[in-house]
Amino acid sequence: MHLFNPVFLSQVTDQYLRHAILNGRPPTAMEAWAGKLTDEQVGDVIAFLCSLAQPAAVPPPPQLPPTEEWTASPVINPKGEQVDFTLKDDRLVSPEALHQALKDKRRVVILDARAPSDFTRLHIPGAMSMPYYDLRNIDKVPNDGTWVIAYCACPHHASGEVVDALRKRGYKHTAVMNEGIFAYQHKDFEVIQAPDAVPTPAPPPDVHPPGGIHGAPIPSTGVAPIAPGSIAPATGVAVPPRQ
Repeated sequence: MHLFNPVFLSQVTDQYLRHAILNGRPPTAMEAWAGKLTDEQVGDVIAFLCSLAQPAAVPPPPQLPPTEEWTASPVINPKGEQVDFTLKDDRLVSPEALHQALKDKRRVVILDARAPSDFTRLHIPGAMSMPYYDLRNIDKVPNDGTWVIAYCACPHHASGEVVDALRKRGYKHTAVMNEGIFAYQHKDFEVIQAPDAVPTPAPPPDVHPPGGIHGAPIPSTGVAPIAPGSIAPATGVAVPPRQ
């Protein structure tokens, strides 16, 4: 490769060019110029060669999938009774409590705070996509006392931003689903999963010393992983109707 290749010139250092000029490039026809050019002249040649360089292509920043405008009501079981959640730290609702509300066909809104591509691969039935970085649909969430539950996979960061945004707008009945979507899935609660979705890792099992703490046995709550390519078995929760 000769020194006038613009892509090559964009990737080499001045030190490399100086060495090539002074020592030549055997076995090519380029001769050594050491002792024939002054340091200033060598610097001029390097500057000229660098002016021919073609900047390396910079890949564009990744584009996040677009967020779609909601065309349906986000309310699950619109004719159902209001649910009464008990929150941890005035913020967190357990996956079990949310699952029970769906099983009892209670009125609720569930928001997926991840990117739309993640939502497509895996989400809770009836949930609506509301990426934490694009809240264009937030004003379509009813502020009438209906509980609004957000979840992500962090398990609290993205969903926490959505809940914070709702609370700033005066929504009082809001919460983050504790542990995130993967924990919900691995509790064998119903999810909608793309056929080609990569299986998610199971949560680590509980580890306790023999006999538990101070001799009291503590049962493990670890859940076995879901087989690759499978969908969490139905638990009696049908895909909820919308208004």
